[in-house]
Amino acid sequence: MNLPDKKIEKHLKSLSNLFNTSQYDLLISKCKKIIKEFPEYVVLYNILGSAYQNIGKAGYAKEIFKKGIKMDPNNISIMNNLANTLKQMGEADNAENLYQKIIDKNPNYINAYINYGNLKRDSNNFKAAIELYNKALKLNDKLPVIYYSLSLAYQGIGDFNLAIDFANKTLAIEPKFTQADMMISQITKYTEKNKHLIK
Repeated sequence: MNLPDKKIEKHLKSLSNLFNTSQYDLLISKCKKIIKEFPEYVVLYNILGSAYQNIGKAGYAKEIFKKGIKMDPNNISIMNNLANTLKQMGEADNAENLYQKIIDKNPNYINAYINYGNLKRDSNNFKAAIELYNKALKLNDKLPVIYYSLSLAYQGIGDFNLAIDFANKTLAIEPKFTQADMMISQITKYTEKNKHLIK
């Protein structure tokens, strides 16, 4: 490994720590400086774009992700982040095309199914959302977010029994997934002896 690679590894660790502690403004400032020194590292554009995304600057995030994709057109992670940004900006058709492109490139990329499902759910196409979440579930049945997403979709179509069932499956994997508890509480008429209420 040559010196620039060792240097970038150190920078990436530092940026990762800032990201994980939600210090996005500092991360953006630092990342821009590192990009000036190492403009060829696509991962830096993904980090910078994600930081902008997290502070609500979707327009900036979009431009940064597009730069990254221009450098590496097959980078699925950046494509997924760009699709999420487009979704956030209300560009649903463009986001959908990108999610589909990601799935065509890599049918095992689970985040694309979840995010594509969220896009469908947000537009009240619950049937399509459920199909996409189930495809994600076939790839990995240990992720609580998939069960929770299914719970929201079934709540959307008024199937409250399945909504509660999937919320409970979420909590079985991750007991601290409080959104699932909230979901159950929103659609449950409690009695004093209700197991969820007691829990």
